[in-house]
Amino acid sequence: MQPPAAGTLRILHLSDTHLTGDGALHQGAVDTTAALEQLLAHVDEVPGIGLVVVSGDVSEDGSPESYATVRDRVGGWAERHGAAFVAVPGNHDLREGFRQVLANGHVLGQGATALVHTMEYLPPTVPVSGQSVVAGRRIVTVDTSVPGAGYGELSDTALEHLRTALAEGAADAPHGTVVVLHHPPLPAPTELHEALRLQNPEALADVIRGSDVRVVLAGHYHHHFAGSLAGVPVLVAPGVANDTDVVGPYDEESAVVDSGALVVDVSADGSVWSTPVRVPRGDADPRAFRLDPETVRAVIAAAGKH
Repeated sequence: MQPPAAGTLRILHLSDTHLTGDGALHQGAVDTTAALEQLLAHVDEVPGIGLVVVSGDVSEDGSPESYATVRDRVGGWAERHGAAFVAVPGNHDLREGFRQVLANGHVLGQGATALVHTMEYLPPTVPVSGQSVVAGRRIVTVDTSVPGAGYGELSDTALEHLRTALAEGAADAPHGTVVVLHHPPLPAPTELHEALRLQNPEALADVIRGSDVRVVLAGHYHHHFAGSLAGVPVLVAPGVANDTDVVGPYDEESAVVDSGALVVDVSADGSVWSTPVRVPRGDADPRAFRLDPETVRAVIAAAGKH
C-alpha cells in the first residue's frame, strides 16, 4: 500500500471484535481472538499507521479479560508500529469492564495526549467519554450504547460531551476532529440492524453540522458502508468477527466467516478517503450463522427500541 502523504493521519479502523474472556466461540462459530490476530498479521506491513481504532462491540461478554485481550493484541500492535490506540463501547460491551482496562475511551499509546482524563469511579449509567489529540487531530469517543439494549442512542450527556469538545479552541487540534462511535447514523441493510440502529441521528447531525469534524468512524453493521451526515463523511468498518450478508432477504439475518478493516487517511486539508481490507478465512465453514424471520423478530423484541 502506498505510504500516506505528508501531514496525513492514517487510521487502521477495526470494529466488532466480539472478544470473550473464556475463549468461547462467537455465535458458536468464530474464534474471535484468532480472527483478530489473523487480521492484524494481514495488515502488518501497511505503512504509516498513526492511530488504531476499535469502534465498539470490543467484547462479547463485557469481561475485563476480554478487554485485556484487545489492549494486549491491538494495543501491542499499535505500539510496535508507533501508533496510538483507542476504543469505544458498543451494545455488547459493559462500561464497567471497559473502563477498568481502556481508560474511559481516551487514546492510549504513542503520540497521544488525553485532554480530559479522570480515573475516578464512574457508574455504568454514565457514558464512556474520551477526548485526546493525535497528530493535530482531536479524537472524540462518543458512547452510543444503551445498557441492556441492542439499539443505540445519544444521551444528553454524550451529546454535551461532544458539543463541549467541538467548542474548544483549535490550538491543540488544527487539523480538525475525528469522532468514533459504535452505532452508525446511517440506514441499515437488514431488518434486525434497522431495529438496532442509532435512534437519534438527527441529534448528532445538529452537533457536527458546520463543525471541524472531518470524519465519523462507526461499526455495528459488520459490513463496510460509506455515507455522510450533515456534510461529514461517515465510514463503517467491516466486522472482525464476521461479515453480514447484505444481499439476503431483508427479514433474515446471516453472516459469513470473514474479517475486514478499513485503512482511513485524513489529510491535512481535511480530505478523507478509505481503503477496505478483506481477510477471508477459507479454512472455515463459510456460513457463520443464519437467523430466520421468526428469530429476528424475537431478537428485535428483546433488544430493540420499544
